[in-house]
Amino acid sequence: MKARLVKIAKWAVYPLFYLFCLGLFGYLTFPYDRLKDRLIAEFDRTQQKRGPNQAQRLEIDELDSYWFTGVEMKGVRLILPPGELGASSRPSGAAAFASGDAAKDSAPKPSVIEIDEAHARVKILPLLIGRTRISFWASVFGGEIEGVVPWGRSSGDVHVEVSDVELAKVGPLGDILGLPIAGTLSANLDLSAPDGKFNKANGALEVSAKEVSVGDGKTKIQGLIALPEAKLGELLLSAEAKDGVLKVTKMSANGQDLELDGDGKVTMREPWNNSTADLYVRFKFTDAYRSKSDLTKSLLGAPGSSMPGLIEMQQPKMKRSKRADGFYGWHVHGPLKKPRFDPHAAESPAARGRGTPGASPATTTRKPGGVNLPLGASEAAPREGGEDHEPPAMPPPPPPPSTEDESPTRPPSPPPVDGEGTPPVE
Repeated sequence: MKARLVKIAKWAVYPLFYLFCLGLFGYLTFPYDRLKDRLIAEFDRTQQKRGPNQAQRLEIDELDSYWFTGVEMKGVRLILPPGELGASSRPSGAAAFASGDAAKDSAPKPSVIEIDEAHARVKILPLLIGRTRISFWASVFGGEIEGVVPWGRSSGDVHVEVSDVELAKVGPLGDILGLPIAGTLSANLDLSAPDGKFNKANGALEVSAKEVSVGDGKTKIQGLIALPEAKLGELLLSAEAKDGVLKVTKMSANGQDLELDGDGKVTMREPWNNSTADLYVRFKFTDAYRSKSDLTKSLLGAPGSSMPGLIEMQQPKMKRSKRADGFYGWHVHGPLKKPRFDPHAAESPAARGRGTPGASPATTTRKPGGVNLPLGASEAAPREGGEDHEPPAMPPPPPPPSTEDESPTRPPSPPPVDGEGTPPVE
């Protein structure tokens, strides 16, 4: 019996040794340069339908193996066309009339997402039970991003952790805001995605950003006015996902120069960048910041003054977003890959439901002419004649005729008649 087992083992060793050598030398001699070119070519092919001026570009300096089931990349750059993430694709205001070097500086530029180093691999143990899960790590924006996600229709939890990302290095974020932003961000995302579909996911998101500030005193808003640095302090955001809807439960910051509050939701879709946002963000410059210098007083308006600041006079959207409580309200909506930012002076639906103080759509103010307008500009299209207001209300019905003789214009009553039915002769 023992001799028979030895004989079978000899025959089994040869094919096993062959498979081992095949896998080893295939792993060592795999043409990763060809794979890099193929990845870039496939990405370019998916962008052809977007047109030459709207297509994204992918660049990879180096691609190599990582363990046995993964790849490692260095020098990855995703180049986004102007306006891809909601930033304006054309200059406006005085910048539109700039010439020479000023025109070149104001021209829209592409945004670049640069990844210094990254690796990803298929986990072997889940693969043995028919699940495809990918673990990844990346050094990006001065920090790190790592996590585990399911692939394809495989079910499983999604875990992503972000640590020590420097907001100043997130170029697309500055393009969206139109101002430089600084701070350090950390975040945790945990989702349970049945069948790998985010539109059915449940879970939670926690974001914390420390020492956040906007503006640097040099960068001009649309080439017009430079905003001095405003410190936002610590920004906290919490959200809960249920049945594919990520609802913001907390968004707040109380800095010495700038206060921020917000709420809303994100409806998750497939793919994830088609998820739609419906967020309401409100921010206000503190009185201490507004009275910090003559520049801030003229730019934002001095505290207690009825004169609006230059930022409202130069930017109509800022004027339309101004609320009665001093906050500027904005509505962020649309797909995550290209969100829109519209002024919104009224309260958000969530804020009205919890009774947050501020301007209410029902609050009205009377202007000359008898037309009642809601506080804050209407989002509707302007009417003919250039007046951007609601149509006047229908006039009230006339009062019923009175039995008393109160009108001075009422015709005189006929003289009394005698018994013959004829008026008496005077």
